[in-house]
Amino acid sequence: MKLDFNLQVAQKQGITLTAQVQQAIQLLQMTNLEVAQYVETKFQDNPFLEDTSTSAESAKESIDKDQESLDKTLEATPYKSTEGETKLSKENQFETGEAYTPRSTVAKEATDFDAMALISDDQKSIYTHCTDFLGSLNLPAKQNVIALKLIEALEPTGWLSDDYKSVSVELKCTEDDVSLVLSKMQEIEPAGLFARNLRECLTLQAKDKEVYSGRMKSVLDNLHLMASGKFDLLKRKSSCNDTQLAQIFKLIKSFDPKPGLNFEQNVAPIRSPDLRVRETKDGWSVELNNSTLPNIKVDKMSASAYKSAAKDTEAKEYIKEKFGEAKWLQKAIQKRNETMLKVGSEIVKRQTAFLEKGAQYIKPMVLKDIADAIGMHESTISRVTTGSLMQTPRGTLELKAFFSVGLATDDQEEAASSTSIKFKIKKLIAAEDPSAPLSDDHLVEVLKKEGFNVARRTIAKYRKLENIPSSFVRKRQNIISGIV
Repeated sequence: MKLDFNLQVAQKQGITLTAQVQQAIQLLQMTNLEVAQYVETKFQDNPFLEDTSTSAESAKESIDKDQESLDKTLEATPYKSTEGETKLSKENQFETGEAYTPRSTVAKEATDFDAMALISDDQKSIYTHCTDFLGSLNLPAKQNVIALKLIEALEPTGWLSDDYKSVSVELKCTEDDVSLVLSKMQEIEPAGLFARNLRECLTLQAKDKEVYSGRMKSVLDNLHLMASGKFDLLKRKSSCNDTQLAQIFKLIKSFDPKPGLNFEQNVAPIRSPDLRVRETKDGWSVELNNSTLPNIKVDKMSASAYKSAAKDTEAKEYIKEKFGEAKWLQKAIQKRNETMLKVGSEIVKRQTAFLEKGAQYIKPMVLKDIADAIGMHESTISRVTTGSLMQTPRGTLELKAFFSVGLATDDQEEAASSTSIKFKIKKLIAAEDPSAPLSDDHLVEVLKKEGFNVARRTIAKYRKLENIPSSFVRKRQNIISGIV
């Protein structure tokens, strides 16, 4: 067999995406905030793009002008003399505005009124609460440093993470020093903070409420038996009868296993929605959230002037290229906004019952339904709905939340959505008898009587998705909590 190298020329057909088409596809799957960030980067590279929305600088200039005008007015007339006013003229003043003082004997004018006192303070974080408590202890410098390290090791639940074990190594102190400071920090309110496990957390709260006894200690030392439902063995180990064990369970149920969650949690708030839905006289209206969208404009006059002034070919090509990019970006964003409005409007059109009545009335809907209705491909609908938010009377939801598969029914013309089935399952379990929780087979029979053909494995899957335990676990939880 002969091996050699040679060059050949061949033709073939293929489809490739241009840079502009790729840009348009990227814009489709961006949220409003991502579009704004993307356009901001383009402003830096393209001299023919302008942002016509009200900027912070222009708003600041307006405020400065108003303040300057107000300062001049106050300088010209710092106060109004009241020496020449009669009693009648004073009584005929309009009883509005800041100058009005009530003539009631109860509401007297206070010269030391502090308006800021009406503003309530934000809830303290767990870190601030613990550092404030530490300041009241007046510990020596060494113990103060150890306490600060323990505070840093706190988890949001109020428990100590495993990092506290390395405090003695990091600070080059003994474990006894850390234990001594820890015992002092565990005196903080609410009780249970700085616990190293669930048993210690509950023990601290039992001691704080002065209900800690030998039987309570035995039950807390054997929490694993309580969780597994081995009540007979727990009664023997704690030397309790049924009544005494039920009383201890009731006390433990009143404790807070995660006291740290009562403090302010710095959770990032949900971002601004991309679409808004509101009810009008003519029906439901869908609109873009323009407050989070850039309002771009192509500066044609500057492009024409630069092109006329350019002398070499390279400069003219650069101006032509940037001007074309600016026009394309403007059209691509406009097309993206139109597509999002079409998709949002069609979703609202199909889910009107959900908006008016609630989650149990959401209808089954897949991407193909929306794609066929507005004449677009399913991949386009998927890109638009991924990550996008819609503000509705039922809360701010992802567009993906409106899509669910349909399940067959007996007496209804249309299939029921999986979301509505989940809602019915949750509703049935919430209303069940605590002493006899509904099993998955029983739920199948109840739903079948209502006309829904749902398999037992489907019930189990939906129950797990909603974090609902099995009927056996639910009954055991009811016994532990003292409901049964």
